[in-house]
Amino acid sequence: AIFERFDKDRSGKIDTMELRDALYSLGYAVPHSVLQVLISKYDDGSGRRGELNFDSYPVLVWECGMIVKGLTEKFKEKDTHYTGSATLDYNTFMTIVIPFIVP
Repeated sequence: AIFERFDKDRSGKIDTMELRDALYSLGYAVPHSVLQVLISKYDDGSGRRGELNFDSYPVLVWECGMIVKGLTEKFKEKDTHYTGSATLDYNTFMTIVIPFIVP
């Protein structure tokens, strides 16, 4: 039912904009470039780029939601004035990101 809620065009696939809406419903406004990376990570190998099938969807939303939530919290620690920007050196950046991409 949740998959169908965001599969607006009833294609049986979730495209970039539908994924954007799903993550937005969880409270995350994810940039288009990041959405494309997320979708490519869970590509089903069908050759149709930019879409997720039903089997990939639950894992994607859960995993992406956790990653986006964690990275957002880490970013907020550096963006102390809540301006939407922060200055990080390379070591700090890697310290923040690596735990989210290496299991």
